Amino acid sequence: MRLYEDVRALQARVGALQYLMVLGVALLLSYFWYLQVLRGRYYRDLAENNRIRTIPLAAPRGPLLDRNGRILVENRASFNVILQPEHLQDTDASITRLARTLSIGEAQIRERLARRAPFRPVVVKADASLADVAAIEARRLELPEARVDVIPLRSYPLASAAAHTLGRVGEVTDKQLQTAEFAELVPGDLVGQAGVELQHNRSLMGRDGRRRVVVNSRGVEVAESERESPVDGPSLTLTLDAELQKVMDEAFAGLSGSAVALDPQTGEVLAMTSVPSYDPNQFATGIDAALWSKLSTDPQTPLMNRVIQGQYAPGSVFKVVMAVAGLEERVITPATTVYCPGYLSIYNTVFRCNRVTGHGVVDLQLALTHSCNVYFYQLGVRLEIERIARYARRLGLGSATGIDLPHEVPGLIPDTAWKQRILKQPWYPGETVSVAIGQGQVTTTTLQLARLAAVIANGGKLVRPHLARLADTTPVDLGLRPETIEAVKAGMSGVVNAPGTGWRARLGDVEVAGKTGSAQVVSHARLTRGNATQGMQPHGWFIAFAPAKNPRIALAVIVEHGGSGGEAAAPVAHKILARFFKSTAPEPAFPGVAAVIDTDR
Repeated sequence: MRLYEDVRALQARVGALQYLMVLGVALLLSYFWYLQVLRGRYYRDLAENNRIRTIPLAAPRGPLLDRNGRILVENRASFNVILQPEHLQDTDASITRLARTLSIGEAQIRERLARRAPFRPVVVKADASLADVAAIEARRLELPEARVDVIPLRSYPLASAAAHTLGRVGEVTDKQLQTAEFAELVPGDLVGQAGVELQHNRSLMGRDGRRRVVVNSRGVEVAESERESPVDGPSLTLTLDAELQKVMDEAFAGLSGSAVALDPQTGEVLAMTSVPSYDPNQFATGIDAALWSKLSTDPQTPLMNRVIQGQYAPGSVFKVVMAVAGLEERVITPATTVYCPGYLSIYNTVFRCNRVTGHGVVDLQLALTHSCNVYFYQLGVRLEIERIARYARRLGLGSATGIDLPHEVPGLIPDTAWKQRILKQPWYPGETVSVAIGQGQVTTTTLQLARLAAVIANGGKLVRPHLARLADTTPVDLGLRPETIEAVKAGMSGVVNAPGTGWRARLGDVEVAGKTGSAQVVSHARLTRGNATQGMQPHGWFIAFAPAKNPRIALAVIVEHGGSGGEAAAPVAHKILARFFKSTAPEPAFPGVAAVIDTDR
């Protein structure tokens, strides 16, 4: 009986042992299934990466060419020091050795490692020197996880000239990676970050290639198993003229402001500059943090494209809009005259003219030629704000032009509804008087005013400014009467040739038509010194087209805090136009007292 009981106990223990063995085998098989099926791809990749390395081959971005085939942006060969994190034996030690070899900070390497995508190499140092390359190659056994790749690097031969137009490249940001446009990229990829480089990023990017190489146990390459060559990005021809661009930048030497030149018939951008500027070559390999901080906090805002992002009161340039509106609405005719005693007393306020002693009796042509404020004050009273705003918008002000550049701002054309909606206040008639000469809440961009000049130049068609030559650029016919255009052209021709306020832009062998303007602002000197008695330096405007009869170029120039438009902006325009027409005429001579008195403030 006892023997039987002893066997039962043994059988129970054997059964428990069998159960545990079955459970262990089941757990083992489950774990094998987890490793081989659920995590199989991950471990296969790890194993493959221990033997096979995939080295990406960066595709060069497409070059940017000017209208004559000259190179504006190209690529140059450079060296990148690459780190393959999966092959690190001792991460801390390797980072320390690599930082010491390249004379860079360990924190920089760790930050790049933190942002990397799985199984993607990390660029530790971009555009490395030959000394860096030699140091890495000499330590291949000591640093098998590091290598040197030859990659195409963006090069900007014009440097700061046209920097805001052409743009710059840089590593894709975390914010960009979250958008659909950049979803297929990974940290470290170079993409356009501004200007044409950003706007046409997709069309400029090529398709990266790759090399698959076999490495030994030390991570040293022993053979190449596969190669897929990269596909270069296609070139993009722009409408810019490289020579005119150079002259435009030189014309702004020592000044702050912007300018843009258009083909008035098509809207092609011939040249565009914004100063102060920056050198996009500094961004090609990843900009230094200290330099970025300096550029982004500079009160002169060198990173802002003033042509499409600077919003300024247009000053007396707005009188072109007023003239068109008055003629189209038949409130005036070219022969309508106004007496200017030097001021207008209305709505319990005295509004001054730009000539203290007055212009006397003036018609529309003389009012434009000498920029008579009193004439346009009275025209503004007759038109009222709604009609003024309607024509301003019709002529392209108060909305983005649609140029193929990112981050264009619309400016502002105020009216009764706008003021009630934004400020919760009624519109006062005295505000219309200020708007009539381009002051008050009116703001425009340089590009909008260049397009305004083009409308008068081409006979009443609103063009769409563009840089890529294949863009759809059919102008919109505004339906303006030919006699309206001719009357405004006559006044604008007088501004330069009569002579009027823009005599400094005159070319002896080409008839230039233009309009000056000045927008009152607090000067930099007053802001920085805190001196309440310091005078207010205005922004100086000048818009133009030439030749007056068959225009080939429309132009807008603003010189910030430079004085009146005739004094500051017209000479800049003269240099640009003289180069465009290859004019050999001497600098315009001093025409007499009348032009000096008309300061167009």
